[in-house]
Amino acid sequence: MRRNTFLLLSAAMLSAVAAFPHSHAAAPQEWDGDFHPAKVSYLSYSGSLSEKEPPKTGRQKLSLMMEGQLAQELFASIGPDQKDACGEGSGLRIRRRGDISCTLDKDSKAYPYTCYIGVDIKTGKSTTGSIC
Repeated sequence: MRRNTFLLLSAAMLSAVAAFPHSHAAAPQEWDGDFHPAKVSYLSYSGSLSEKEPPKTGRQKLSLMMEGQLAQELFASIGPDQKDACGEGSGLRIRRRGDISCTLDKDSKAYPYTCYIGVDIKTGKSTTGSIC
């Protein structure tokens, strides 16, 4: 039951996030109103991201990590780059807007773009999805 709740919440958050970048994508595309596939991973936990604990009822949080095309579109939509961000200057570009954070790792071949957003399951509100 708990896993189904997380999966449903993940799908809902992803659909909300996925709808945003298509209106702001670098290359204009005809909007079709359909959902698009995305590479998404999640972490269920309690406590803070820096001191993660196993998920506990009433204190559960969810961090969603998006990679690939969705992350690239989000990265392009939320610019500009942060100055003096952790990892900056090492081939890593970081952008944040509210609780969404995205990175471009120029050294990564597989998935250079990665974005994170978190959800506090108890309140249903977004929270940060990554530490740095």
